[in-house]
Amino acid sequence: MFGALVALVVMAAQAAPADARHPWTQPGHVRIGVLRTFDSLNPLISGQAATTDVAQFLFSGLIRFDDRGEPVPDAATVVPTQQNGGISRDGKTITYHLRSDVRFSDGHPLTADDVVFTWQQDMNPRNNVPYHFPYDKAQSVVAKDPHTVVVRLRAPSAPFVSNFFRCGTQGAILPKHLLAGKPDLNHDPYNTKPVGSGPYMVERYDINATLEMVPNPHWFGGKPGLRRVTLRVIPSENTLLVSLKTHEIDFYFSAPEQQYRELKAFAGVTVSAIPSSQFEMVVFNAGRAPLADVSVRRAAAMGIDWQALARTVYLDVDLPGWGDIFPRSWAYTEQPDPTPHDPAKARALLDAAGWKPGADGIRTKDGKRLELEIVTVAGVITRQNAEVLIQQQLRAVGIDVQVHNAPANMLFAPLGAGGLFASGKFDLGIYAWTKNPDPDDVQTAGPEYVPPHGANYARVVDDTLGTLQQRAAATYDRARRKQLYAQVQRRLGEVLPYHTMVWRANVNAWNDDLHGVKPAQAVSDFWNVGSWTL
Repeated sequence: MFGALVALVVMAAQAAPADARHPWTQPGHVRIGVLRTFDSLNPLISGQAATTDVAQFLFSGLIRFDDRGEPVPDAATVVPTQQNGGISRDGKTITYHLRSDVRFSDGHPLTADDVVFTWQQDMNPRNNVPYHFPYDKAQSVVAKDPHTVVVRLRAPSAPFVSNFFRCGTQGAILPKHLLAGKPDLNHDPYNTKPVGSGPYMVERYDINATLEMVPNPHWFGGKPGLRRVTLRVIPSENTLLVSLKTHEIDFYFSAPEQQYRELKAFAGVTVSAIPSSQFEMVVFNAGRAPLADVSVRRAAAMGIDWQALARTVYLDVDLPGWGDIFPRSWAYTEQPDPTPHDPAKARALLDAAGWKPGADGIRTKDGKRLELEIVTVAGVITRQNAEVLIQQQLRAVGIDVQVHNAPANMLFAPLGAGGLFASGKFDLGIYAWTKNPDPDDVQTAGPEYVPPHGANYARVVDDTLGTLQQRAAATYDRARRKQLYAQVQRRLGEVLPYHTMVWRANVNAWNDDLHGVKPAQAVSDFWNVGSWTL
């Protein structure tokens, strides 16, 4: 009798791991809650970070970035270097070798022709592509054979190697066999039910509501670890918080800093806040008055208490900074902020620019009040709190700030689709830009990347900055590049297209029955989603 009892206890102990799941866990089915809607599921015609995140599930690039911010092969067999022969001695020819076992979710092989086709679509002026970098650096892209892509560059470009077809927006490889022959892809049905070669595929998409994904039976990485992924768009951070607490979702992606401590107190939940190369910034639109005057941009920057924003709005969860090179990057050089909080200097700059205080304290010039409109994604608590503080601080130096927020898909749509940032319909903008680990910043500040050619939404066109950026990009030597990027940062602070507030520590919270999650410091926390298990 005693032996039988011991046997029962042992059997119960052996069964414990399976039985130890939380009662709310649905084995193999992860439910993810996100705040932002998608302008498209086709990464070619989207500039949203949210679409880059979804692309990790549905697509392959030639490479992707791991949790340490290092480029790793995806559809390519290796990341090209000069050491492995992938980069020519003159730095102008890059060769990518493709795996032979990559297939789209419909079973069709992915070949070099698909890479060439996608490059052609990125350069097709009829497509509403948010930006053409780095594809416009290529003079030619050819399929040497079904599994070899050879790129000839106009000039050596160190950023090109890891930016060319990295999984995400403007980097996911599209299926030529489904899309060839169409004049453009802007409104194609493919954009709501794309066929890719990632670990999962779309089963159903209810626009701006729910995306259901199931395993891609042809994924080259083997059988994905989940049987179903449900991604729910919940446009309220408070509702997302409650949904995690009541177990309606398993993963709350990109929570605001204000919820970090509350999330840490949830039972059965893992919380991460890893600093990333995503910088949260205030953008100054130099494309229209009054911010076309650099003195007014500098005055506005000096009227804002950047340290107070990091401390009281972002709650010291993130890394503060002013430039656009990640403080943990090899390319980072510590330098003083050229526009620190200095209300007296801000007032003096405005006085010198002819803006005089009116009866209500707001400055005027030539009969016009100094009024600015600030915009960000509606419903993002942290940014809305930042807007309130900025509004108060700028009023103290004589600038009237009005808040007019909008959904992400309206703000970040390409120029051809009427995006507010791309069309310059704002004065001050708050948003985050996720940088690849490479320090190159031409997309956001290069003089040649004003929309529709890129995401220089500030519309600052500065030849000196552009020359420094070109010199830094043209060398593959990291030590020399670091020196040049220190100069780039100084010039950036002088012409002021934007000012970073913090480097976001992306706050994620998930059911601790979910395993394999490795939040990344660059590009996407979903980079390895094919290996997650629940």
